[in-house]
Amino acid sequence: MPAKIIVVMSPKGGVGKTTTAVNIATAISNLNKKTLLIDANLETPHVAVYYGFVGFKYSLEDVLNEKAKIEEAIYTGDNPNFHLLPSRVIKSSQDKSAYKLININIYLEKLRDKYDFIVIDSKPSYDIEFIKLIKEAKSLIISNPDITSIIEAKKLKEELDEAGIKIMGLVVNKVNSRVKEQMTEKEIKEMTGINNIWKIREDHGVYNALRQGIPIVLSSQNSIAAKDITNIARQIIKI
Repeated sequence: MPAKIIVVMSPKGGVGKTTTAVNIATAISNLNKKTLLIDANLETPHVAVYYGFVGFKYSLEDVLNEKAKIEEAIYTGDNPNFHLLPSRVIKSSQDKSAYKLININIYLEKLRDKYDFIVIDSKPSYDIEFIKLIKEAKSLIISNPDITSIIEAKKLKEELDEAGIKIMGLVVNKVNSRVKEQMTEKEIKEMTGINNIWKIREDHGVYNALRQGIPIVLSSQNSIAAKDITNIARQIIKI
């Protein structure tokens, strides 16, 4: 059965999109599903930082620029179910890979039979041309619980709906029930029209995990954020 492809999206930065992509992909692999995480945010790629992974030889840019085969740019660690295709934080001025990202589906077709899930971290944007080019991909939208972030998530959802792209759900980060100004799950559903609303509670351990270069689902499995993320991963697997 070919891999399910999930494109993690947000209309703006700072809502925890990459944190969510990294931890959900890791959690899915921990649930015995072979998972590939791709950092396709070529403008501000930080996925490798979350794993403390530096000094890799090949990256997605090298694949897109035809300087390496895609198999050469995929790395694994202690968990054989988890693979990573990183992008470089620092690029040369001659790098043209961002213009070649439209070809990513060609490479994905070579990998679909090798994985259960392929999770792609995309750049923050309303531009949905990227996901439209990926065969049978589904979107996972990331937001915060404040009204402005939810409004932006709603606008992205409308763009995806118009293009006929399936939305797996909306992940709301940094949820704190003590903050009355945050929107409730019911309000978010009514505003966005998205049925699957998944919440990740605010947890400062997320920042500690980033500094350690270890996703929180590995570094602090009993933390509230890790539990929420693992629960989301279980539900995603069932969809």
